[in-house]
Amino acid sequence: MKEAEPQNGGDTPSDSGSGQISPLSIQAAALVRSIESLSSVFWIGFGGTFLSMLFAGLSQLEANAATDYIYLGEYQVPKSILPLVSVGFAGFTFWLTGNRMTMLSRALRRSHLPQDTVHEIFRLNPPVLNIFDADNARPWKPTTGINVFIINWSIFFGNSLALTWSSALQQGASFGDFDLPLLVLYLALTILVLAYARSAIAPPLAQIHRALHDHSLRVTWPRYLIAGGIVATVFIINHWDQVDAPMEQSDNLLGPAMGNAIDGETLFLRGVEVQLFGMDAVEADQVCQDAEGADYSCGRQATYALQTLLRNSAVVCFPLFAVNESRVVAACELTQDGADIPSSPIDFMQEGRERNLSRLMIAQGHALSIGIGSQYFGSDQDEAQHRGAGIWQGSFQPPSAWRRR
Repeated sequence: MKEAEPQNGGDTPSDSGSGQISPLSIQAAALVRSIESLSSVFWIGFGGTFLSMLFAGLSQLEANAATDYIYLGEYQVPKSILPLVSVGFAGFTFWLTGNRMTMLSRALRRSHLPQDTVHEIFRLNPPVLNIFDADNARPWKPTTGINVFIINWSIFFGNSLALTWSSALQQGASFGDFDLPLLVLYLALTILVLAYARSAIAPPLAQIHRALHDHSLRVTWPRYLIAGGIVATVFIINHWDQVDAPMEQSDNLLGPAMGNAIDGETLFLRGVEVQLFGMDAVEADQVCQDAEGADYSCGRQATYALQTLLRNSAVVCFPLFAVNESRVVAACELTQDGADIPSSPIDFMQEGRERNLSRLMIAQGHALSIGIGSQYFGSDQDEAQHRGAGIWQGSFQPPSAWRRR
């Protein structure tokens, strides 16, 4: 008696011996692969946020706060590239996320799997953030996948803005040479990347939620409020020393008061260590070579030169930012009887102020102009080099190279 052959419907897998694969199995596999690839992109986003936290923290260390670079052992990472790297990374990751979500949305739309089977696939193979759960419609619940996604990227952009501030405004940052238009351009690029993220990610996300739960998911104002608050908080945490800078006077000035030199670029003024803006003096222990090639202590000479300038005149400083609770970077100048005291950084740096301490130390050949300071003191450095003043009388290592050695 002949056994009855199995009946294969249009939606049922055929006999494995026939070598055929059910279309429904292919659709299920496509959903699983799409979900897995989306999870991989989320992990990339988390990795980027941790790196942004690392570099934002390193940029605030005393050794890095007033230089062009972030030092990682023997390696140097220019601060100037970090904001652009952040924008590029965010743009690429948002593109990848939108692409994977679109792929998942299309796989879901083209699927003929029963709804129960689809829900079972998402339950057994959830993406890392569970961003497709029904709970994601609750905007104030912080543990939903969508909110975790928003919190992660808010932390990233808070650190990114902190790095931009460090690169653009702190002493010695070569990225600070670009002036205001390029800073505005960077901020515009950040806004464009965020706008692109919304246009690339929100539509497929809403479509997937509609297919799974019969309702669309919208990024409503509570989530924007949370994101803005986190960005601001992260930025302030990264620059708390600047927010809480030791400004003891109502006019934001430090002094006038008598100061005491610590080294060729640092003085002690009213209980605060003040590092002179726009210059890099030879280190206190640095050795240079004179015109005959003999070694001499150029670092001690630089310290003595600054102390000599401070000996007979009070100094007034405008703190620009704080390195830590008791150390600031400031524009400073010696006071003069009958002369007006500057009240802003522009006043301190303007042409013709020959009593600016950074200008005097560079003109005497004890320091190099760096970062934004090159715009103001470059001609003084050229003149000192032409005269063979100070370190220009012979050969020397740039102070940054001496420190690295």
